[in-house]
Formats: sequence, C-alpha cells, structure tokens
Amino acid sequence: MPTMARFSQHFRVEMTDQDDWFDTYLPSDTSLCVDPFLIWPDPEARWFEAHNQTMDFLATAFRLVRESGGNENSVAWKQAKSFLLFPEPAEFCLGVADGSSEGAGAGHILQQGMLDGIKTALGLGFDNVPHMEMLALFQGGMGLDRISDAVCNILKSSFISYTQDICRRHNIPMETIRVNNAEWSEEYARWNAKEVELPINPFARTRRPVLLVPKRFLRDIPVVTPDGFWKYAWGNHAEQLRGDLNYHIARNVGRREKAKLARQNPEVVLSYLKSLEHEEHSPYPVDDDPKLRTQWWELGAKIAHRSPLSRVPQAREEFPEFVKDVIESFRHGVEHQDEWQIFWHQGVALPEKKVQALFRSCAKHYCKANDISLTGEANAGRGPVDFHFAQGWVARALVEMKLMSNSKFWDGILAQTPQYAISEEVEVAFFVAIAYTDEEMAENHLSKIRKAARIASDRHKVDVRPIVIDARKKDSASKLKPSQELRARLHGNNSGDEHPGEAA
Repeated sequence: MPTMARFSQHFRVEMTDQDDWFDTYLPSDTSLCVDPFLIWPDPEARWFEAHNQTMDFLATAFRLVRESGGNENSVAWKQAKSFLLFPEPAEFCLGVADGSSEGAGAGHILQQGMLDGIKTALGLGFDNVPHMEMLALFQGGMGLDRISDAVCNILKSSFISYTQDICRRHNIPMETIRVNNAEWSEEYARWNAKEVELPINPFARTRRPVLLVPKRFLRDIPVVTPDGFWKYAWGNHAEQLRGDLNYHIARNVGRREKAKLARQNPEVVLSYLKSLEHEEHSPYPVDDDPKLRTQWWELGAKIAHRSPLSRVPQAREEFPEFVKDVIESFRHGVEHQDEWQIFWHQGVALPEKKVQALFRSCAKHYCKANDISLTGEANAGRGPVDFHFAQGWVARALVEMKLMSNSKFWDGILAQTPQYAISEEVEVAFFVAIAYTDEEMAENHLSKIRKAARIASDRHKVDVRPIVIDARKKDSASKLKPSQELRARLHGNNSGDEHPGEAA
C-alpha cells in the first residue's frame, strides 16, 4: 500500500497560495461535509451559478412529483425517485463514516426524505423552495452528510472541472475514468455517467477517481438545523406561535415536533432561511483542526516518531509483546511527552472515535515498518473489534480501546473483548482504558479494572491484558513540585533515606 496518504503527498504537490483546496486523506473519509450555505454566496465565477443550478434541479424534481399527483405507480413518480437517488459520492473522501471511504451511503434514505419533503412543500402551495434545507426542515432534518451527498452529486460537474484545473496547474497525472452522476439533464430529468480525466485514488479497493473541494465549503455541523430553526422561531415569532405550543413546555421537543412546527409555519421557515442568507458562516478550520477531524494521521505519526520501538517480533510467542510495546509507546507519548494536549481542546476531551483514530495512525506507522497487518474495526464475528494486529495467521492479537466514561466500559472488558478474541481465535486481547479525570485514575478504580480483566480471562479462557492511559490535563515540568515525602527525605526527616532504586 502506498505510504503517502495525503493527496499532496502522493502526487508530490508543492502547494501555493492559489491552492484553496482541502488536502484530503485518501485511504478513508474525513469527517467533514460540503455545506451548501457556504457555496451559495461564494463570489468566484465557477460557483456563482451553483445556487441557481441546484434550484433548477429541485424545480425539475418538483415538476415530476407534481405531475405524478402522488401516485407512486405513475411514470412521473418513478422518474422522480430515480432522479432523487443520490449515491454516496465516494470520490470526495468526505463524510461521517469511519474507516475506509467505501461506505454504502444512505442514498435511499435521502431519496425518501426528499420525496416526502417535496410532497409536503407542494401541499403547502410551493412550486419550489429557496434552499433544499427547507425540505429537510419539513422532515425534521436529514443530516449534513446527506445534504452534502445531494449537493456533491448535483454540482459534481463543477467539482470535476475544479479538480482538473488543479491537476493541470500542478502537472498531476490524470486517467480517463467513468464517473457516475457526472451531470444531470433538466430536459430528460435523468443522470448521466461520463468518461472524464481525473486523478486516481491509489488506496481505493476498486479503481476510483478523486475529486477535490475548496476548504471554505467544509463544515462539521450544518448551518441549517432543526434546533436552529426552533430557536429562531421562538426568538423571533413567539407571538405568532403562542397558540400552537407553549414555549415553556415545548423547549426540549423531538425532531417530529420541530418538523410539525415547520410544516405548520412555512413562512417562518422562509424567514429563518432568509436570515441565514445575510449572516456570515465560517467553514471548519481545517488547518487549526480544533476537533481533530483532519490531522489525526499526522499527529499519530508524530507520537510514533517520538517513541520508537526497541524490538520487533521474531517469533509467534513474541508477537503479543510487540503489540504491548506499540500500546506502551502510545501511552508514553501521551503521559510523558505532552501528547495529552492533543486530547483536549478548550477544556473538552476528545471523543472515543477520535482517540481510536489517533492510535490507529500511530500503530500503522509501527506496523508498516515491520510488515505487520493492522485492521481497524475488523468484523470479529459478533461485531467490530477496534484493532486486529496480525503477522501471518498464527501471530495475532486484538486491541479494544474505550474511554472510562463510556457507559459500556465494563461490558467491554468483561464480555465484548474476550468474545472478540474467541471469535477471532486469538489468545491475547489488550483492553486499553483512557482516563480523563482524577476519579478515573484513583487506585480503587484501577484495581477494579485489573480485577475485571482477571475475571474475564478466567471465565472465557482468553488472556485479557488491561492497559490504562492517563490522558488527564497536566502541568508542564517547570511547574511540578516535589511531594511532601520527598521534601522530608531531602531534609533527613524520614528514616527511609535509602536510594529510590534500593530495597528497604
């Protein structure tokens, strides 16, 4: 597998001020999405007509649904269903899925949501909508990733030409490849595949191109949300809505009530969307990456580089010790080389998936250097295990990683981890616990973890080995002060004056 994982690395691009594109990580999806509200106001000529192009697409879909009269057996309805099927645009390497960028997507779910939204809008007297998010609000929200899938499909021809311009500027090799949903026909209301020249993703399981996106179009949370609409409605139209719901009772309602409010008050929805058009919306800061959505690969590599392994497995029985060394190197970086700072942003700790992504990156660098296979979230019979290390068939080990705050933490060590090992016919499984608080690092809590590992090992006849990583926020070394015990020993007030390494 190629080791240069970023687009710029693999194609050896020297980026300049002209390069406004997101340097995507090719082996898997980055947890960001294209938000249409960041495209609509863009002044660049290429994107100036993007909003009109999307409105034309929706007008075509509205026409088909209106012609069908709601008859799902009619030709017009079937054509509308086909037109509103948005497959996951895997060429972009974006989305909320973890692991590879080969996800199945949610095309049929989005299709049904769009159909239902258009039916609702037509019933309310709309011939079209100013933003496709209005359809989502009528349904209680579709999620940024699904709206992103729709926009990436509708505007794919623009992203193709954008990527081609970048490749020509940097002399990046392109190959002729068939791209699905490369363009759509307003006249015939259908999608067309095209043979186009694009760079090829070397990490994809099947031959697939790469499409690049301007960084300024990417967000991790959508501009338009049901919660945002709810707050706007009560904050700006409270008198109008007072007869529908009591605000003090209805502040924490579910998505169905929010969708109901939107359908009953479409003029408020229009006002909400209009207000957003006049606000500035910031993209996700991909370079600063405060939520560790884009730089986890590089940060994991940094930990691996600063904590090299002292040995490699030479025999089957040494393999578990190698995996332990990988985990311990990661732990050492976090606890003793200030890498704990990666785990925190503005006082908020990283979620479990991001911690696992960091470890995956760190471990992959060790494994590549020693020709060892590492599979993230491999299917272990009864569900996905976090990490599966292997050197051939006989030398294998599993790693399960959980935050101590996870509500299923004890299920993980007592049942899930040993079951994964049994399903994979693996003798050794490591359970890695991530601690963020003093309570989690208390000795009685650590003792309970060790006891749980012994119980699981005895019960399931599998060697479950616990490792705790202390990811609490720490003072710098310059601020550390000796304990009272050490102060006393220094001044001769403690009978135990022997050297620390000597037995008492």
